[in-house]
Amino acid sequence: MPLTRRQLIAAGATAAAAHTVLPAVARVGDAFGKTLAHPEAAKRNRLVVIHLVGGNDGLSTVVPISGGAHSIYRKVRPALSYRPDQTYRLSSRYGLNRKLKALFRLWQDDRVAIVHGVDYPNHSYSHFTSSDIWHSGEPGRAASSGWLGRHLDRVKAGEGEVRGIGIGYELPLMLKGEKRSGVSIQSITATRFGDGTGVLADARHDAFALFANHDKYEPLRRHVGTGARQAVDLVDVLSRAPVAASTRSQFADSLVMARTLLGLDLGTECVFVSVGGYDTHTAQREPHERLLGELDLALEAFFYGTARGSSLGIGPLPASLASRTTVLVLSEFGRRIGENGTGAGAGTDHGAAAPVFLIGPKGKVREGFHGEHPTLGTSAKPADNLEMTTDVRRVYKAVLEDWLHDEDPLYQKVRPLALF
Repeated sequence: MPLTRRQLIAAGATAAAAHTVLPAVARVGDAFGKTLAHPEAAKRNRLVVIHLVGGNDGLSTVVPISGGAHSIYRKVRPALSYRPDQTYRLSSRYGLNRKLKALFRLWQDDRVAIVHGVDYPNHSYSHFTSSDIWHSGEPGRAASSGWLGRHLDRVKAGEGEVRGIGIGYELPLMLKGEKRSGVSIQSITATRFGDGTGVLADARHDAFALFANHDKYEPLRRHVGTGARQAVDLVDVLSRAPVAASTRSQFADSLVMARTLLGLDLGTECVFVSVGGYDTHTAQREPHERLLGELDLALEAFFYGTARGSSLGIGPLPASLASRTTVLVLSEFGRRIGENGTGAGAGTDHGAAAPVFLIGPKGKVREGFHGEHPTLGTSAKPADNLEMTTDVRRVYKAVLEDWLHDEDPLYQKVRPLALF
């Protein structure tokens, strides 16, 4: 019976000390290493998912700037609201927070789709429960796999391909499948062998990789060797990856890393990046603007290769990648319509629906607004919360079917949005 990777590592640690050749900071799923240059790999569309952890305030991101909605917004947010002239005008009805300069530039280039009112039925205000639902894409069910992890299950991967990568200390649920999963790395430069490099270390790594040449009657040696060979190849590829100048933002550097990984010969299709701090219950305005500025810096670095206008030495996203790459920006929930507290101490509590952003190639992503903006109530009776007008599964189905060219049986009865 074939060994699982978990059995392999456990057995190898005892039988062949395989742990000495595994990258020190790679947390592996089911496949990693150098791709075998599958002819279709270069043609695949790519997806980067950014999770704004904590619950992003949608009304301070995409701002109602006219009509009754603006009047209600100003009434219930005397400290936190923005005037129309304090936003980038997206339309006659909505403006974009002015900390999102690069995102507005992408909007002007017809590369941004904004989906109003995204949520799921029977909303939970728990960060953990709601995050699990956004990651799994399965409201009402125990989270055992992610919507992109199930995609990895279905499409499979060539030997050594890394089709899904999570940047961070642990593999996100979104990239966990029932049979296959992505991998997680902290950084490209930190993915090195625990026993270092040099003549002796390199010889040791190569020796373990030779176990892959054992025949099928020696499964332990063969599996240990295959894993070791793939680890050697992975570290080799990453050690030769181009290194950009630092943006001085860990999050923005992670998005630059995502861009680099998509361009390497690893068969990478999906990359997940997260950033925290969006749980803004009190004194929200300055921290939230700083967070949006950091998000914008990351998008600027990813698409344009600059940080606040200064070159990172990598240039704009290459046309070969730009034509195949979409970035999906989401959060586990939004915030309440009204503010709590007063003056500089004002913040917002956990809410429900919020906007989702898709940023991709002009002519492929259907730019503009999608879905209906949730009602804010009336001036006499403002609503307390933004209710769902777009089920998140409609977004996921569109991304899966129209961008990644895959179908999730769980979404058979879901009507996708026309986002591509």
